[in-house]
Amino acid sequence: MAEEFLAIAEGGSKIQPAREQIKHLLIGSPQAVKRTIQILHVQGYSEVWFWSKPVPAGDLGRSGEVVSVLIKQI
Repeated sequence: MAEEFLAIAEGGSKIQPAREQIKHLLIGSPQAVKRTIQILHVQGYSEVWFWSKPVPAGDLGRSGEVVSVLIKQI
């Protein structure tokens, strides 16, 4: 973790802050969602298999769109 996110505890030892969950939602055409997941994988942000299976977006998107979710610890 970057130095600016580390706290210095008494006695000079470094302590990492508590990890937190962040949820990513991708909503779009099946092709756009798949391509974005692949791009994030190539950039080293997330593994492809960590994303949920795309499901119809329903009220979150337009007709024919899907949603995929990634929950990541930061």
